[in-house]
Amino acid sequence: MAEERVISPYFEKYQRLKEDPETENLNKKNEALKVVTCSQLVYSQLVCQKTYYELASKLAFQVVGHLKKEEKRKKKKIAKKVSPYFEKSQEEEDVDSVVVGLGKEKKKKSILLSAAEKRSVAYERKCCDNTWKPPRSDFGLLQEDHVDDPWRVLVICMLLNRTTGIQAKQVISDLFNLCPNAKVASEVSSGEIEKIIQPLGLFRKRAVMIKRFSQEYLEESWTHVTQLHGIGKYAADAYAIFCTGKWDLVRPADHMLNYYWDFLSTITHTLN
Repeated sequence: MAEERVISPYFEKYQRLKEDPETENLNKKNEALKVVTCSQLVYSQLVCQKTYYELASKLAFQVVGHLKKEEKRKKKKIAKKVSPYFEKSQEEEDVDSVVVGLGKEKKKKSILLSAAEKRSVAYERKCCDNTWKPPRSDFGLLQEDHVDDPWRVLVICMLLNRTTGIQAKQVISDLFNLCPNAKVASEVSSGEIEKIIQPLGLFRKRAVMIKRFSQEYLEESWTHVTQLHGIGKYAADAYAIFCTGKWDLVRPADHMLNYYWDFLSTITHTLN
């Protein structure tokens, strides 16, 4: 005779619930609800992730745009206020892209003097009792042939602006035959000067510059050579080196002037 199986009241209740159709339907609904809920959560995460990437992309574009604006702003030049007495326009400044001796033209970025630098002792007007006589060098700078006349030294610097020494040398003699000094240069017509210096290029601008410079040079009011029209760092340094003897107070940017400056440095013990 088979023994009757004894079932725990807990499992007996679970067995009844499992066999109940309503309970089975409820379980199926719960499972379906879980699937839907999981799907909704996954969809919500995808939507949030997409929104995040969209916001990040917009923010990146905004940051890049801001950086570009800042870069443009920094590139803008800030005008400095200087005394009208020393103020000069850009076209009046001497561009330091010259070659004083022989060889090919080398273009360099213009080096402008500040208002304080223009008033330097090195660029003061030559006094009548100044007996400085620069020695001859082996470099053959064009200025060395005209050290007795500071006006000619400065005119040569103007001609060497964006010009090779070979080209400038071809017109110097004719120019100084036409204009031997500042007074004559201020009186002759610009057209006559243009005909002589035409091979150098920019002849109209150069002719006007030479005439205006010569007129100002004859005046007694200027105290520094940098106050004269068309005189920038290159011409001012040449004036200090060849005309006033204050070569040790300047440091030229032009390579040929630097050669001569180094030459003076090596013989400084023999200079007066």
